[in-house]
Amino acid sequence: MGAVTVGEIMTLPVLSGAYVVAGERGLERPVTGVNVMEVPDIEAFVKRGEILLTTAYPVRERPERLVEMLPGLAARGLAALAIKPMRYLDRLPERLTAEADRLGFPVLIVPDHTSFNEVIGAVLAVVLAEYGAEPGGAEAIRERLTGVALSGGGLEEIARTLAGALARSVTIVDDEHAVLGRAVPQLRGGPDEPVEGARAPWEFPITVAGMRRGMILVEGKAEPTLGQRRLIRQSCFAAGMHIAQAMAGLELDRRLRVLFLEELVSGPHLDDSTLRQRSRLFGWHLAGDLVVLLARCDAELTDPEVAAAAERALPPGSLAWPRGHEVLAIAPAAPFRAAGTVSPDHPTAESRWHAALLHAGARRAALAVGPVADGPTEISQSYTGARETLRIAQGTGRDVVRHDALVLERLLLALPRPLLREFVDGELGPLAAHDRVTDSDLCGTLATYLGVGNGAEAARRLFVHYNTMKHRLARISDLTRADLHDPRTRLTLALALEVRRLLASSP
Repeated sequence: MGAVTVGEIMTLPVLSGAYVVAGERGLERPVTGVNVMEVPDIEAFVKRGEILLTTAYPVRERPERLVEMLPGLAARGLAALAIKPMRYLDRLPERLTAEADRLGFPVLIVPDHTSFNEVIGAVLAVVLAEYGAEPGGAEAIRERLTGVALSGGGLEEIARTLAGALARSVTIVDDEHAVLGRAVPQLRGGPDEPVEGARAPWEFPITVAGMRRGMILVEGKAEPTLGQRRLIRQSCFAAGMHIAQAMAGLELDRRLRVLFLEELVSGPHLDDSTLRQRSRLFGWHLAGDLVVLLARCDAELTDPEVAAAAERALPPGSLAWPRGHEVLAIAPAAPFRAAGTVSPDHPTAESRWHAALLHAGARRAALAVGPVADGPTEISQSYTGARETLRIAQGTGRDVVRHDALVLERLLLALPRPLLREFVDGELGPLAAHDRVTDSDLCGTLATYLGVGNGAEAARRLFVHYNTMKHRLARISDLTRADLHDPRTRLTLALALEVRRLLASSP
């Protein structure tokens, strides 16, 4: 049985009005699935044989990105790129058709009224029928089973249809044996006639894109006949199509949710009314004072891991999502405002979130809390502040930092860099040069001494003899020509050390 091709897919009623704008010699490419482009770096997420659907929204500000991604999509074995362009693009990039023709990679234009969900369902119906179901008799039942899946009837109705055809009890379960649908046929010989046997049910796998996603369990005294097995396989095909549609819908919904959240943190592209309206469509209540939390982890956390961490540590109404090695969250601001005394028995809200990320799978994480945002339109400002705070936290070796706790650091970094470097060189230049030449750390000794206020305690902190500390302090005074007993000098040197550390961590 041959593969389904792009040209054959274009004959589906749901794609009526679609046409090939370029790459026509690639219409014989095989089709095995459908994907939706909602991020600009989609190449890493596509699979061989997929038709990639897009509104071009992710590349609306740089349409030539469509041209740049074509060689990668073609090399990965994608079947075609289908664009619904009139909503976010005035016109297609000039080089798109020439590049697609060169690669023999079909680029399709679909009408603006086309529903991606309908396209996904129709394509999966054809693909799964071609690759997943065996031909056989009982065509009417097959059509009924397929119709059930396409109409959204669900697994319960598929189970009822099959149970009625077999006169056997039918159960549809997932891979963890959770029941997704079950039906018991009406007894034909009266309530006392035993129809089912006591043996274990026969199991038939439900596969989607080559992966098992569940099973159909068929009960009865005797093994299903060949004709019954054909009906069961057709039911597996219908159940697989329903599951594939549900998975595609869930993935599309997840991507749209993340896309909206990324839009919130990237900038105030929408007014307050529109933001609130869109958030309500997702079931979110974004109102009042909010705050963005940004964490950088040493491991990439998955959606379920981040969701579990959020449920464990963030206040109700918070939203969290992963972004590679980063995790972002939008939360009500009240728990993250400046608090009083903090102890291990009463950790701050940000410390609980940090601990939850470590529990979710990160071995190390640096967490930053942005400034308070007055409603959703200011979330991007909180994100910008969180990004700045995270950079300072990483550079200064701190795990958890709030934006409002870095007033000194932000004040210093707001000054021109040349002025800051001039200040550091003037106060610490000879000391830093001595450290480089002798491979010593007098700058570190000075920082410890200024931090504790006296030589004896500094010696204990550095695990050196007090006489060694006195010698080092004398050497520091000689190199800097500074009176370490003068309060103003001590303040100036401490400030220079802080600026030096900030400049090293913030290029």
